[in-house]
Amino acid sequence: MKKTLATLTAAAALAASSSAFADHGAGCGLGQQIFAGQSGLGPHVLAATTNGTSSNQLFGLSFDSLGCQGESMITAQYQRNLYVAGNMDSIARDAAKGGGSHLHALADLMAIDAADQPAFFTLAQSRYDELFADNGNDPAVFIQRLQTAMAGQPALSRYAAQ
Repeated sequence: MKKTLATLTAAAALAASSSAFADHGAGCGLGQQIFAGQSGLGPHVLAATTNGTSSNQLFGLSFDSLGCQGESMITAQYQRNLYVAGNMDSIARDAAKGGGSHLHALADLMAIDAADQPAFFTLAQSRYDELFADNGNDPAVFIQRLQTAMAGQPALSRYAAQ
């Protein structure tokens, strides 16, 4: 029972957190190409079904065709965004303390070198009010503010564009 409840809670959190970011449709593949520019549930389901039944996404990713980009930075950004959306409260708590496992994990997802992480933790703590104030718990707003703050720091500016 506990395992089922934990699974349902995780699925609900994932669904809720992913709605905080733009809908990218069915991803890439033949279905995405056929139904490009269309919106709504119907075209998305048909595009995903076409992608799934024709097994073309592997081909598209392998040869950078059908709208697929196998070497894209989107994956790292998506992972970071999804992590922030699901852990905003814990990240805020760690930022207030100037460190912690959730803030450390965020630094890792942002590919911040271990030598630069103390500066990242200090920045998060010293700019806490600016980073978390009036953002309505919106992960996209937090990430934008964090990147802007990092861009102004010599030790962290190279990570701000990632």
